[in-house]
Amino acid sequence: MKHSLFRFFLIPLLISILTLSIIYAGALHYLDRQAQDALYQGQGHASNDIIIIGIDNQTLAELGTYGPGYRTYIAYALEKIASDPDHLPAVVAVDILYEGQTDPAADEQLARAAEKLGTVVTACMAEYGSEITWENGHAVSLDASAVISFVDPYESLKSVTTQGHINAMADKVDGVLRHAMLYVTKPGGEKVYSMAAQTAKIYMERIGKDFTLPDVDAAGHYYVPFAGQPGAFDDGYSLLNLLMGQITSDVWANKVVLIGPYAPAMQDAYITSANRGVPMNGVEYQANVIQSLLQKNLKTEAPDLIQFIAMALFCVGVTFLFFRLNTRISGIICISIIVMSLIGSWGFWLGGWVVHVLWLPVAIVMLYLASVIAHYVRTSMERHALELEKERVTTELSLATRIQSSFLPKVFPPFPDRHEFDLYASMTPAREVGGDLYDFFLIDEDHLCMVIGDVSGKGVPASLFMMLSSALIHHVAMHELSPAKILTSVNEEICSRNPEEMFVTVWLGVLEISTGILTAASAGHEFPAMKKPDGSFELIRDKHGFVLGGMEGVRYRDYTLQLEPGSRFFVYTDGVPEATDANKNMYGTERMLEALRQKQDSTPQEILSAVSQSVKDFVGPTEQFDDLTMLCLEYNGPQQS
Repeated sequence: MKHSLFRFFLIPLLISILTLSIIYAGALHYLDRQAQDALYQGQGHASNDIIIIGIDNQTLAELGTYGPGYRTYIAYALEKIASDPDHLPAVVAVDILYEGQTDPAADEQLARAAEKLGTVVTACMAEYGSEITWENGHAVSLDASAVISFVDPYESLKSVTTQGHINAMADKVDGVLRHAMLYVTKPGGEKVYSMAAQTAKIYMERIGKDFTLPDVDAAGHYYVPFAGQPGAFDDGYSLLNLLMGQITSDVWANKVVLIGPYAPAMQDAYITSANRGVPMNGVEYQANVIQSLLQKNLKTEAPDLIQFIAMALFCVGVTFLFFRLNTRISGIICISIIVMSLIGSWGFWLGGWVVHVLWLPVAIVMLYLASVIAHYVRTSMERHALELEKERVTTELSLATRIQSSFLPKVFPPFPDRHEFDLYASMTPAREVGGDLYDFFLIDEDHLCMVIGDVSGKGVPASLFMMLSSALIHHVAMHELSPAKILTSVNEEICSRNPEEMFVTVWLGVLEISTGILTAASAGHEFPAMKKPDGSFELIRDKHGFVLGGMEGVRYRDYTLQLEPGSRFFVYTDGVPEATDANKNMYGTERMLEALRQKQDSTPQEILSAVSQSVKDFVGPTEQFDDLTMLCLEYNGPQQS
């Protein structure tokens, strides 16, 4: 057993370790990033301290295709913003690269406008390529992401503004922009900070607060929590609106103003983690990064190794649970862990940490599936053992069925020389061995005893109890004509030796053949049915007593009925009225009485066959759940001498 448990535990554990290793190697990188995007991003609100003045489609339509001439328009825009000294912005960032000189007058106008405004950040950009390091004529290393050149604004503009790089680096796996580059390093070793960082730094200095740089990885990257979906910062302000005087100075007073492309034709948009289906304009990406820096909403990506170790330790404990508990409870635990993992990931996010959203849920699901497979294999082995046991039990039940069948009267007509009456009985067990009983025998030449009963339970125990009860009734009845006294005596005997607390309902009647007087008593059994003079059947609502074997000291009462020649008397067990169809409807006594009426003048055997067929037609293919036992007596009157 210990070896078996070890085997069932070790194999799934090895599978889980393999699964965890595959996860750690990056198999889930693409899906995990998508899950992070869905859980973390686009849930905030755009800051009112940042406004975007976009070069949108309407601006291009009115001012013409974007080109060198727009330097003059940007100069006019800066002059417009600086026109009200009482409502100056804290900082203006122009997300456009002004490389080299074009029209000297336009270049000078833009530089002077920026100088007058005072706090302007302009764009610069690093150009990347491959760089080989040589030693003694041999290549010793290759840097595929080396900065091979750097582009600054033209000199007169550079000298009066602060520069910030506008490089963006999307994830290599799916091309989605999730990070920002805090700085790039020029070929000479000088660090140039990003436009977003420079803009945020100037803004914080202007309002008298300290500026905190974010923690970055070895490449200078940090995670960006986007404030909203693409368009969240779009207040409808355009360069055209500004130049036409349609934007009042109080809109930008003491705020961060970003000027940049906002039209698809300018091809300055990215797929970001805020929304993978809608591109975000580059200037709005800058706004998101600036907001995260201003609000110090900085997120640190938890090291993969630490996450893996913590997850592996947790999964070992979960594995132990999964292989000790059944699959249903394990499934509940699995779902609970997945839900708590997602909640925990969100909690870490609120605490400033970015963790892998799918690592733990996928690992837990794989562990659970491994446990299900192990349980299935174990169950299959146990099922095979049960099938062998079932074959053995089936053999025993078959033997018990034959024994029971031999115990019940089955020769009809039972008294071929007695023409005063005719009777017929049948039992159809719900299982191989039923718990119903019937019996009939002559106590003497003038008294016929009839018995029908229903034992609690089914199968072999019910059959054995049935045979015991029937034998006791037969024994006592041979010395007593009162059904009530017979039942009282049998009840005391059963109660004295009934450790399993089984019981049986019984109807017992003694017919005085010469007079047609039927004396009967009931121990909690179904009401019998008797044919009336008009040919219909009615239930005889007799005096019920308590079941046999249920309680000591019970006294039963006799009642009498007068049978006339031609009378039919029908007794049955509850399997008849309680037979159920596929819609859970019960057969009931009304249908039974109708079936009896239709065969009112038939022989007892024909009557039982009709009722049995009526029940079968009603239940259809539904499996029979209780024994069907019936007995019918036809009284013909005393035999003439």
